[in-house]
Amino acid sequence: MDSRSASALAASRREPENVRGTLAMPVHFALLAAILCAAFALYWATSFILEAHDATTRFGADTWFYTKIADGSALARVGENYHLDRIFRFHPVTVVLGAGWMGLFGWLSGWMTPYHILKAMFSLVGALNVYAAMSAFAAIMPRKHVAFWGIIYAVSLGVWFFSSIEESKIVSAALAAAYIAVYLHLRTQWTRPRAILLTVILLFACLNEIVAGFLVLIPVVDTLMQRGFNLRAGRWIAAHVLAGPLALAVLELISRARTGPAGIHPEGANHASMLLWYVKQNTYDIPALNAFLQRWFLFNLAAPEPTVHFSNPVIGYGGDFQPRLLAYFYEPSSAILVALFAILLLAIFLPRFRTKLAPEARAILSGIAAYVAMRSIFFFIFLPKECMVYASSISLSVLLFLAIPFSTSNFPRKRILLALIATALFLVNGAFMIAPQP
Repeated sequence: MDSRSASALAASRREPENVRGTLAMPVHFALLAAILCAAFALYWATSFILEAHDATTRFGADTWFYTKIADGSALARVGENYHLDRIFRFHPVTVVLGAGWMGLFGWLSGWMTPYHILKAMFSLVGALNVYAAMSAFAAIMPRKHVAFWGIIYAVSLGVWFFSSIEESKIVSAALAAAYIAVYLHLRTQWTRPRAILLTVILLFACLNEIVAGFLVLIPVVDTLMQRGFNLRAGRWIAAHVLAGPLALAVLELISRARTGPAGIHPEGANHASMLLWYVKQNTYDIPALNAFLQRWFLFNLAAPEPTVHFSNPVIGYGGDFQPRLLAYFYEPSSAILVALFAILLLAIFLPRFRTKLAPEARAILSGIAAYVAMRSIFFFIFLPKECMVYASSISLSVLLFLAIPFSTSNFPRKRILLALIATALFLVNGAFMIAPQP
């Protein structure tokens, strides 16, 4: 074999290294199906465990609001029932999904309780959330790494926990992940149908949680970084951004039209009154900021310890973690996880392995950073003590900050390191899920 043939053979063997997944098929179909089925089974099984341990209200989750959907005819009872009235004002997408789900599968109540049927819907949304995240990863890294990052995302604490309880937050996280995934593929191959799809996702994301409007910062900043202030390049974004104000107008009309029991209290009347209600009760100082940052960026990915603190059953508060980073070193599994993440960071930043990011990568990271920064600032102002409830919508963004530079680094045996991180994260967060309430 001559040198030219040998070079061609070597190139063909290296080709799979650069194969990318697509938006619809981020990895091989069989592997994708296995991961999504496993995620759904994991989340639904965990929902039984959390309920048995009376742990579904950890971090300030309002699960007792959403269980009312399981009673049937949820949409008809909006305006009459305080709990349904409240969540429909601010999270109508979740309520409509739940009501539709119970309408389709309520007949299964002969074999299981309506509440477990409802929990299955949130577990399914959690699995679809993983699918969206894998599609996002597929846009920025070789296909052979996507499954590992998808599993890491699936077993991260915020995603896992909120996929296992009745709460709107996993719906918000799934819509945010879908938005990021579609945009990452759109920016490499712009088409009108994809731009329309992105706008529809933004509209539903804002209808389920109005602060999802911060997602528009990703294309805005990305486009500015790549093309500067270019009116022609940004025309579609100008139209795209209107989905946020449209969603707010719809939500405020719902608030006025459905003047039920929730509208009497300023906490549930409308978005402005709710914001002011919480801001008046918050404390803003260095300890509050420290606790917020730890819970928002670290505890949302990995539980620092198997149990929570500060629970108060009288008000339905299931507790939260103490803001102590040293807690990660109390258990061998979490200490190993910290060490593995330290290796990942070395692979990203150590000059021996680090590679220079392309301008396109720096632009998208800047857009994602703008989104994370604005969402972080808002929730520190709005509800710093219960920020974990809202943190799962930035889980994918935080992992992309790691995945993008790691995918281009020269670190050897990347898949082994990612597999070890996924395993350690599963063990650490799994221990938290099965731990009984203190």
